[in-house]
Amino acid sequence: MKLWATNEVRAKSKFWYFLRKLKKVKKSNGQILAINEIYEKNPTTIKNFGIWLRYQSRTGYHNMYKEYRDTTLNGAVEQMYTEMASRHRVRFPCIQIIKTATIPKALQEGNHQAVP
Repeated sequence: MKLWATNEVRAKSKFWYFLRKLKKVKKSNGQILAINEIYEKNPTTIKNFGIWLRYQSRTGYHNMYKEYRDTTLNGAVEQMYTEMASRHRVRFPCIQIIKTATIPKALQEGNHQAVP
């Protein structure tokens, strides 16, 4: 499970929050074996990332898909948090990242070809 948090304590808290939703496991019956930061294998090439997220606004919960262009997945997630805070006034704890993926060139949104 990939989580984005500011420190280890918040990462553990988020982990148990999501695990409780996925499986019937309590904190007293489980154990976290390791917390590792994941680094990009090739941070010098520019890639397109797709992020599926769920956020809580003043009116309810909303699902959203966003694409970002960055060299690392962490950079793309940081762009997403910044954009959500500025455009939608959604703070960090109200955003749940559902899935992330690297988008191949052929499947990018906005990749429109001119018709001859």
